[in-house]
Amino acid sequence: MKLIYVMDPQCGWCYGNSKNIQKVYDAYKGEIDFEILVGGMWIGDQAPKGGEETNHFMKQHSPVMEEKTGALVSTEFYELSKDETYTFSSFEPALAITWVKKNAPEKLLDFISELQRAQFYFGQRFDDFKTYLTVLQNLEIDTKTFMDGWGSDEDQSDTIAEINQARHLANGFPSLLIDKGNGEAEELAAGYFDGDLMVDKIYGFTV
Repeated sequence: MKLIYVMDPQCGWCYGNSKNIQKVYDAYKGEIDFEILVGGMWIGDQAPKGGEETNHFMKQHSPVMEEKTGALVSTEFYELSKDETYTFSSFEPALAITWVKKNAPEKLLDFISELQRAQFYFGQRFDDFKTYLTVLQNLEIDTKTFMDGWGSDEDQSDTIAEINQARHLANGFPSLLIDKGNGEAEELAAGYFDGDLMVDKIYGFTV
């Protein structure tokens, strides 16, 4: 049996759902396999650039997420959303997630949570290498190995394959699915979910 969590680093609702997926992971760690897939919400030409239109979009949608989840979006983030030199691309942070998945898998959820917080709460850029280094240092993950290996051809290929797999499984982010061992994934949640209720829901599959 395996739980599959599909998320995207540019997804505000995924940022808001961080504590809930951590709660699910902690409840079934060692009992049920757990896999995280990056979804590729904004890739290539689909990724919006900062500017008035993007800022308006963020100010329209983020408060709803904040009220529902309790996760805070800062003034610094809204300023970033105005910056026409910044592209809200999912691919660079997805590459970093791929690297951590291979090199420090036990800290993957913490890394994703802190990386999203770096942008949504501190207004830091995903196109700035220092953003990743700060998160890695805070989590005591080796930064030199990251600098040497991040963005490798292998990681790029693996990230693209993962995005394609995620898009096949989920229609939106975040999504949580369960594979009961027959190779078919059943959707448990499409969108934000309550961690405690999800723990109880998953328990029904284990008895």
